[in-house]
Amino acid sequence: MNNKINNINTDNSPCNFDNWQKHFGAYFFNNGNVLFKLLTFSDVENVVLELKPVKKNKLFVNMNKINECVWEAELKKNIVKQGDRYRFLITRNGDTIQVKDPCSMWQDSLSQWSKIYNHSLFNWTDKDWMCGKNHRRVSRISNDTNGLLSVNSLKIYELHIGTFTNAGTFLSAKEKIKPLADFYRFNAIEIMPVENTYSFNWGYDGVDKYAPNHTYGTPDELKDLINYAHNCGLNVIMDIVPNHLGPDIAQLQDTGPYTEGINCFGYKFNYEKDKYAHYVRDFIIGAALNWLINYHCDGLRVDMTKFMCSDYTMKQLAAEVNYHVPNAFLIAEDGRDNDIRVTKPFSASETDENELNHEKFISEINNNKVSLSALGYDTEWDFPFHKQITASVLGVWDCRRKNLCDFDYSLRDSQTRVKYPMSHDEIGNIDGTRLISKILVKELNIESRVCDCCHSEKCKMAAHASHRVLTALLDGSLENMKEKEYKAFLKQNNIVKGMTFEDILNAYLRAVKKHKTVIGKIYSIPGPKMIFQGDEYASISYFKFFRKFSAGPEYYLREKGYEPGISAFNDSKLDSVTVCDKYSYINKGIAQFVADLNNLAEKNIALNDGHIEKTIIHEQTDIHAIHTRNIYNEIFAVSNFSDKAYDTYGIMFPKGEWRETINSNYKIYAGDDLYTNKNNTFSNFSYISVPDNGIVFFEKL
Repeated sequence: MNNKINNINTDNSPCNFDNWQKHFGAYFFNNGNVLFKLLTFSDVENVVLELKPVKKNKLFVNMNKINECVWEAELKKNIVKQGDRYRFLITRNGDTIQVKDPCSMWQDSLSQWSKIYNHSLFNWTDKDWMCGKNHRRVSRISNDTNGLLSVNSLKIYELHIGTFTNAGTFLSAKEKIKPLADFYRFNAIEIMPVENTYSFNWGYDGVDKYAPNHTYGTPDELKDLINYAHNCGLNVIMDIVPNHLGPDIAQLQDTGPYTEGINCFGYKFNYEKDKYAHYVRDFIIGAALNWLINYHCDGLRVDMTKFMCSDYTMKQLAAEVNYHVPNAFLIAEDGRDNDIRVTKPFSASETDENELNHEKFISEINNNKVSLSALGYDTEWDFPFHKQITASVLGVWDCRRKNLCDFDYSLRDSQTRVKYPMSHDEIGNIDGTRLISKILVKELNIESRVCDCCHSEKCKMAAHASHRVLTALLDGSLENMKEKEYKAFLKQNNIVKGMTFEDILNAYLRAVKKHKTVIGKIYSIPGPKMIFQGDEYASISYFKFFRKFSAGPEYYLREKGYEPGISAFNDSKLDSVTVCDKYSYINKGIAQFVADLNNLAEKNIALNDGHIEKTIIHEQTDIHAIHTRNIYNEIFAVSNFSDKAYDTYGIMFPKGEWRETINSNYKIYAGDDLYTNKNNTFSNFSYISVPDNGIVFFEKL
């Protein structure tokens, strides 16, 4: 029997783990029986399953030891049902402890009790999507016959459930995602981790790897969001965290051999320490398959894979996903500056569809006896490109300096990697401010205007001053301040060297131009693209680091320049800043710009599966151009990273005739319609108009 699961199926039967026999936790078979399986320590003497049914007496069931550290018990149908609570009583060295299920699918507290959840009860309505009948579905095995989109076609919207809406729930997110597909033309949402953390949190401190964060809603409500996303034409990418556990892991450490030491994020998993490590690999791979199979996710973004400290586990995760859910795609956030091994496909011998050969391959990985020259991920976040594109507008960013040659070099390695202006990391891990606020700091030289203090303090002070000044500008209060009020406002924000209202407004308008240019540049390069929530209309709302702390947050307070508690969470709500009517045209214009870029990339597949034919670098004028093509389409995009506009700029066009399609300075994009090339055609060496801090797209006729 072939155990392969294809998540494009021809019926709408519930997906489950029947064909992945390593499943742990509480699992419903198709016949209604429930299997409870627990990984614990090898020297455990006894394990008892304690059931707490709703409105019934407790039930105690002795579990059977099936090998050195795995215990299980199978109960007949109707003994347990969805919503019943359960836990395990583990006896070791004569002492008995009570623990929750490490693989709990439904956990509404940090307590010892887990809740039974039956995945087969949810009524999915995404049959056409799962059968591959929707042309917006992305698959790692797309081809001309199945009509699915390639991973390079991804146009991703990264969102955080807790801050995406004021309510911060799965249900409220559902109410807001349709315009992402219909107006903006994104074809995927990437959900920051929902592994249960029991609090407001970014999601990267999860302790229940199988259970959705109960503060956002129930498992059914998460499924309802994903089901609705599919019916809107949006692929769903789930962010998972296999590199560490959050601080609330005491029960897991007491339960079994799951952890081994610490890394820079928290407690590491025991992927290679001893002979029991392969069980821990199964545990984390089961979590990955859970989101893909039980929740119908289309892909996974795997957080900071280098800190898994086990490329063997990385490879095993990819091998199991590729085999059991062949259409699902994997995005690595690896952080090793585009190590080519990460996205190198497996060899033919490593992708054998025969079940016995696959099991042999997995056994070899478990014994660390395979080559690590190819780890098999479909794409990865492109850190080097992000750093260079950001340095191009900030001058310096994360040890990179503005340099068109270095930028040009970085984009050539970005054609199959995820490109983005800023993710949650670059916004939240620095100071919580958006790219526009960071640009404003540079444009107004705010660091030189704030109170004297050490450099690191000046940076934080300038960042938060920039945010507050921008907030006052956009909500209209700054313009209405009298001179005395204005001076007091600057003083309150530690700005000791004054600046005029006109200085602030002009700097903001330049920052808007640069924001558009960075986004436009990302769309001018083939391959997957990503925008963080709010950047599609140039929101200036904070996205700070936040979480509920069991101990004091003093370290984070020193590190971030603010307290990352409930106030940081509330500050990070997407609509936390109100924009007055006078400036709302800017948000609407940038929204239209992003929508048109997505639409262009959807229609002109050179921007998806094409290649960069040629680039042009004019360092003295800060002009950079990219010619992208495939067998069907071509795009020529010219960007200007300088404050000087060019009315007649000479540049060599690729062969053929070309017409301007998008110009970041169009009035509909909150520009002034100057330095555009409407209704003109160009060929060979031509003179064009290029706006300052702008980008122009030409399509071949």
